[in-house]
Amino acid sequence: MPQLISKLQHNTYEKGEFSDEQPRDLNETIQLIKDFPWDLERPLTDIQLTGPSVTIQDDDVNYLKLGLYFGGKFCVYYLDRDNHLYEYHTADIEAAEKLVADFFNKTLGLGVFEKHFFNIGNQPHLISNNFIYKVKPSRVFMLIAFLLVYIGLFIGFAASIPSDTPFILYPCLFILIIGGFILYTVLLAIQNRSLYLQISRGNNLFYFGKDEQNISAYEKLNIENIVIYENNDRRGFRLDFNKKIEVNFQNGDCLIIPNILISSYDFLSKFPNELGIPVIYSSSRLFKSR
Repeated sequence: MPQLISKLQHNTYEKGEFSDEQPRDLNETIQLIKDFPWDLERPLTDIQLTGPSVTIQDDDVNYLKLGLYFGGKFCVYYLDRDNHLYEYHTADIEAAEKLVADFFNKTLGLGVFEKHFFNIGNQPHLISNNFIYKVKPSRVFMLIAFLLVYIGLFIGFAASIPSDTPFILYPCLFILIIGGFILYTVLLAIQNRSLYLQISRGNNLFYFGKDEQNISAYEKLNIENIVIYENNDRRGFRLDFNKKIEVNFQNGDCLIIPNILISSYDFLSKFPNELGIPVIYSSSRLFKSR
């Protein structure tokens, strides 16, 4: 009897987050579907590709995903290896289980499915993400992109310079300001290049360390509060690449996570509101050390 990879997604999970991922045969997969707490997770659940579900992947990297739908129904999604998405709705979970059996036996027919016209961004909802955050060149380039905002600030500053100022000073000032911020961001990346963070919304545990050989596990439930430090200029403009996140624990431990590793917005999204963790915003320049 063939075995296919199957995995679970609960209503607190984010896109690409799964658990209990392992090979299972058809009977084990059907039992997994029967044991899933569908009725418990149905209330207040968004109907989308990411949500309470059981996802199955075959050897050809096609996916079948059984999730929830409106009106007490179920939705079966089928995504083929060419990123074409189909879906089928049924109030009878046995009908969905029949499609699972056909998927295992490679006899799945798409006649009952509706094909999506647009097929963009589907795969991240079904492919497992490891949610590991490191300082990457793409992150550095994105932060440097914020410098475009400062071009506008520079133009405003240049406009206030007396008209008799030599023209050569304008490009010199531009290069000095932009070059200084680029250099600062690059040095910040070098300073934090070995940091490691693994965190997802649905997992109570997260992992942080100075490098991959020195990683510690932390529990979200033990967090006392989260402080978002922001260095603001006099006009109140937030320097996003200069933010830091302070995570304070009930036992007195403290973690400092720089924005160049993960944005404060993304970090806070890893904590469901149900956890009730206080978030404090501060413009102080003082940081604790771990």
